[in-house]
Amino acid sequence: MASIYVVDDDTVIRSNLHDYLELEGHEVETFSSGEDALSRLDKDTPDVMLIDLKLPGIDGLELLEKVKVTSQLVEVIIITGHGDISTAVQAMKLGARDYIKKPFDMDEISLIVHKTQSARKIDEHLAYLHKEEQVRMGFGEIIGTSDAIKTVFRFVQQVAESPKTTVLIRGETGTGKELVARAIHNTSERANKPFIEVNCSAFQETLLEAELFGHEAGAYTDAKQRKKGLVELSHEGSFFLDEIGDMSLGLQSKVLKVIEEQVFRRVGGTKLISIDTRIISATSRNLEQLTSKDKFRQDLYYRLNVAMIELPPLRDRGGDITLLAEHFVRVYNAEFKRNIRGILPEVKQKLISFKWPGNVRELKNVIERAVLFEEGEYISFDSIRIIDNAHGAQSSDFLSEKDRLIENLTEEGISLDEVERSLIEKALDLANGNQTKAAKLLSISREKIKYRMKKFGIQS
Repeated sequence: MASIYVVDDDTVIRSNLHDYLELEGHEVETFSSGEDALSRLDKDTPDVMLIDLKLPGIDGLELLEKVKVTSQLVEVIIITGHGDISTAVQAMKLGARDYIKKPFDMDEISLIVHKTQSARKIDEHLAYLHKEEQVRMGFGEIIGTSDAIKTVFRFVQQVAESPKTTVLIRGETGTGKELVARAIHNTSERANKPFIEVNCSAFQETLLEAELFGHEAGAYTDAKQRKKGLVELSHEGSFFLDEIGDMSLGLQSKVLKVIEEQVFRRVGGTKLISIDTRIISATSRNLEQLTSKDKFRQDLYYRLNVAMIELPPLRDRGGDITLLAEHFVRVYNAEFKRNIRGILPEVKQKLISFKWPGNVRELKNVIERAVLFEEGEYISFDSIRIIDNAHGAQSSDFLSEKDRLIENLTEEGISLDEVERSLIEKALDLANGNQTKAAKLLSISREKIKYRMKKFGIQS
């Protein structure tokens, strides 16, 4: 249901719309003037506004323009008299979603509000996809012919047939848990609805709660307007909780309520909001161990574990390693405008022999760098050795400098300056002192890497 503002100077119309729309289950506030409505917009933003064209003070068109400045996502329906059709058309050009002529019946209002809400949900989802730059969904990104990956394909197809079943995806870091979650969504009847994701390890507890459930205006200092959370945006689609093993116990109880009852409250809110979404979760941690130590709720574990799939590590996928490597060569050929024709056979054997602690993600990074630095037609030992030597001759795998630093942070503690200096030195080493290439490896500009080299006294 929607939150709706009705702006009309006719007391009878305001009262009738308020009562009818509330009976329909909407949250309704009424205003007799545009000025009053604008004052309320400073504190909260509705989903829909019904605005009469003829208002005392600022008229409906001026109010519409000011509303759209405040938020493009507020849907506006114009209420107009018989003689104002041309003005209503002008309102549509200014951003109104629809208009309705007086006298109107309530069924017509209900139909237009419902249609407007459907259009709003589509817009919200498209905005989310644009913001997050979603990658291509479906099986297209899950590549392999090994028995281990075929088991994953079968699981995806089976689970997709049950669009409400809760799914738990387990596996080491970098095995492709997010891709499997997307494939489940994209193969199910929810495919044309939102797929929304959040990484539970990327936020502090309070920030994660607001991200998940949204907040009401005034819920905390910077919450000037109501904001919908990601759970709400996933209505009728799928919601993916990545690294759920890192979620706090307090938030776990709220997620359990979403799974069991499909309801939640925004931060600072009192009203229960109903939701229809499939919960897909993933973790690289041992949930049984966390449960035994009272760091993960046992009841939540049981609810998440209705359908569980363990993703195979890359080292157990045999020939899939070369299939993936060749796929990534094609991807980065296009991105870097290179024309690498393939990978030398002896290099493929070397790739297969590694244990790949970082799994598919690590292989992808290795091939990205190899394509960037390869000077011949085929990926050779020279370009692979750039990565292989990143940790000295004693290294038996491609464990990245970033992962090594993260391990030190976890076990021993490490200063931020030390991390930054080490990564810059490693990037310069990989790039043979070429500052432009080193900056590209770190996804920063050449000017920024020069500034940091000066800051740390690094010579190239």
